[in-house]
Formats: sequence, structure tokens, C-alpha cells
Amino acid sequence: MKLLSVPDPEEFTKLIHEHVKRYRELDQTYLKAIENIKKTGLYNLSDDEVYSILTPYLLQWGKMGRVLGHKGCRRTATKLKEMEKKFKDFQNFNLASINIPQVSDEIEELYNEILNTEWKSDKGRTKRVGPTATAKVLHLIVPDLFMIWDRKIRVDYCLGDSGREYVQFLLNMQNWIKKLSSILEKMQKDYGKSPTKIVDDYNWIKCWSEKKVIEYL
Repeated sequence: MKLLSVPDPEEFTKLIHEHVKRYRELDQTYLKAIENIKKTGLYNLSDDEVYSILTPYLLQWGKMGRVLGHKGCRRTATKLKEMEKKFKDFQNFNLASINIPQVSDEIEELYNEILNTEWKSDKGRTKRVGPTATAKVLHLIVPDLFMIWDRKIRVDYCLGDSGREYVQFLLNMQNWIKKLSSILEKMQKDYGKSPTKIVDDYNWIKCWSEKKVIEYL
């Protein structure tokens, strides 16, 4: 697999500072959801409590209202509780140190199970979680390991949306985190975010810059 070029440290730092200035208030919803899951643990939460955390995280912060809506969030909450034991194996890992090839099959399995979670819409249509919401859910449960992506990031980085492609994405992001470790360590202290989220902030603002969005549309 060909690795993506590591971001220029100066550009990386500039874009992260830009993201923090723009989205500091919105990020509080994200940070609160991460804190609530971490503090209590998925395993000690009822379906309703998982749903109450997922709703602001996915619908308000994650902008997944059109894809999921409240029915999709509730179905996803139930699915996560069903998968508790599978997530336990990953709780103590972080992206910088995990041997991804060694656990690639398990990561694919987690990804695909959430991806294909289905429910019926009010109009009777079968809907599923989909690739973008899947990555956001994985990140919520194990934020130090799983990275967020969306369609624009996948297009820019020439990736598909399968579980195997998600593993490739994690390998690339792992390489970045290792190469940018000194910068990320300082930013983690300054902003109270994990390296995985800081790199996600970079991906988001880089891939969704105004010029790129115009080209994409």
C-alpha cells in the first residue's frame, strides 16, 4: 500500500489553529460526548443513555441528521450495546502503537457490522448507518484508536468506503501521527484533544476548504 504524504508541519499547525478558532464552541459538544462515554463506559450505560449521548454527537456535531435521524441513532445505540464484548478488546489501544495488520480482520468486522446496521424509515425504506457515521461511532467508543472520515476525505485520499479501505486509512493516519508526534503532543496539551482528533481536524479543514468544496461540487 502506498502511504499518503505526511503533512508539512507548518501547514498542519496553521490549519489546526484555524480550526480551533472557527469551531471551538461546536467542539464542546464533541468533547462532552467523548467524556461521557469515557467516564461511564459503554458497558455501564443503558440503551437510552447511549442514545442520549449519540444524539447530540451524531446529529448536532456530526451532521448525520439526513443519514440517521433519531431512528437511526436509536438503532445504532442498540447495536453498540450488542457489540460491547467486541469493543472491549480495543479499549486499551491507541493508534500510535497498535499493530494494525495484526488486528485488521477484527477492525474490518467492527466496521462492517456497524456500517450495515439497518432500520426502517418512517416511509418504510430500509436505511443503514453508512461509512461516514460508522467511523464517527467507532471514534466515539475508542477515540484514541479509530479515526473519523467522510466522503470528501475519502475522495481526496483516493479511498473507497469498505472496511478494508478503512484499515488502509488507519495505517496512513498512524504514519502521520508517528511522524508528527512532537507537534501533536504539544497540541494535545493546548487543546485537550487526542492526536486522532487533531489529525481529523486537519483532514476536515484541508479537504473541505472553500476552494476544494467548489471543485468537488
